[in-house]
Amino acid sequence: MNFLTILAIAVGLCMDTISVSIAAGCNKHRFKPTIVLRYALILALFQAAMPIIGWFLGEKITHLISEFDHWISFALLALVGGKMAYDGICGHPEKKKLKISSYKVVTTLAIATSIDAFAVGFTISTLGQTIWYPTIIIGITTFLFALTGIWIGRKMGHKFQKSAEIIGGILLIAIGIKIVIEHLCS
Repeated sequence: MNFLTILAIAVGLCMDTISVSIAAGCNKHRFKPTIVLRYALILALFQAAMPIIGWFLGEKITHLISEFDHWISFALLALVGGKMAYDGICGHPEKKKLKISSYKVVTTLAIATSIDAFAVGFTISTLGQTIWYPTIIIGITTFLFALTGIWIGRKMGHKFQKSAEIIGGILLIAIGIKIVIEHLCS
């Protein structure tokens, strides 16, 4: 996988992160810089760890599914991307203010926003790719998107929350389609 594909995957995965970060930034409470940095770091660590876990699982069973692994990759990315786009289009019920100074809240957000990264890690293993380079890109991108989301939330409110999820979902679906086309054309 080239850098641009990995970056596109990372950006797609970060749409949930930026969405919850914008919501957290909308909170009237002023956060200390250390709290914001800790928040971004925890989200990045979870987002980077999940593909590794998915990749190791995929490595264990990839020989069993090599004939149709591209379809599995497409299905996983299409499901995750479709759910993200659907959530962005249909909206969410009113959410409580996100208290990012709470480890419990941040850990819950980190798990919730990184589950789709598990599927991406599994997909990377079925493509026979190494996981370490994508993991670094995913972690750095998530960290930066979490910080950016907090800033956007502080400055512009809820304007971009829905569109971030829609764009991220479409991006993941497009990557899934690209994988199938590349496999069918090779």
